[in-house]
Amino acid sequence: MFFIGSLSRGQHSHGILTPGVTFPQEDSVLIDPPKMVTMSFRVDVRLLKLALYTSSEEWINIGFKYDPGRKNHNFVLPIPFELPPSDYYIARWSVTDDVRGLVNGEFKFAFGDDAIPPSESISLQVSDKKEVLPPTGAYRRETLQE
Repeated sequence: MFFIGSLSRGQHSHGILTPGVTFPQEDSVLIDPPKMVTMSFRVDVRLLKLALYTSSEEWINIGFKYDPGRKNHNFVLPIPFELPPSDYYIARWSVTDDVRGLVNGEFKFAFGDDAIPPSESISLQVSDKKEVLPPTGAYRRETLQE
């Protein structure tokens, strides 16, 4: 279920089909868990997707349901339950205004006493993967013919 409401927290971004305001704001750290996810656009759009994920890409069902008949510029989706533990959260969205096509985006946020901005969490992640390259030329499957 969606509720139309005014949004008091600002986030500036460019492009007609990107939200001018989100709550939580991109890369923000909140003291308490958010009770809702909000997005405000400059023009009326159809919200095709609003999904929430943990930092380990686990989907959190926040009850979003696409309504093909709803076109608006403000969207508020309540979160009536406790979010699972995570270093940060990712809100991913997709919209269209039926003129300019499909636009996808996301914003990240964290909350709690020990939380740090998602951008800092991401920069602290170190991969233990090693790149293994074949010997020079071993990747070629065809021989050159003159």
